[in-house]
Amino acid sequence: MRPASFRGASALLALAAFLPLAALAATKPFPGPSGWVHSVGATPTAESARAQETWKKSDGEQLTYLADAGLSYDDTVALVKKNLADNGFKTSVDTDRKCDGRRAHEVELTFGITVVHQIIVDDAPGVTKLTYTRPENVAPAADATGALNAYCGPTT
Repeated sequence: MRPASFRGASALLALAAFLPLAALAATKPFPGPSGWVHSVGATPTAESARAQETWKKSDGEQLTYLADAGLSYDDTVALVKKNLADNGFKTSVDTDRKCDGRRAHEVELTFGITVVHQIIVDDAPGVTKLTYTRPENVAPAADATGALNAYCGPTT
């Protein structure tokens, strides 16, 4: 007969094998800009490893937080780079950085009349994507930049 501690450890390992990784990993909450219209699109559950929140401003600015434990950081960054190259997009920012000590990749481009700024964060297991969009004729909002810096720290 096996010792009780061995049976207990075996039971915990068996249980862990059936729990989604998202249930084991806690994502860092995103402090969106105050005063913007906030909506929650998805909340993580044991069945779905995804959280999504959006903040909108009347001038067309939008900030989206997406955390998904089912995505791979390296695959996500590779897919973004492939999409940029395949479609001939020119970026004003395309660089690796840190986000609160984690590896991250930052990209910015103008798509039509919209500026898209995205930070992809390695939250192994999973990825967090912070996407800030604004009309080209609107300067970056200090409260949006402040929210991104509060989450990641300033760009170094």
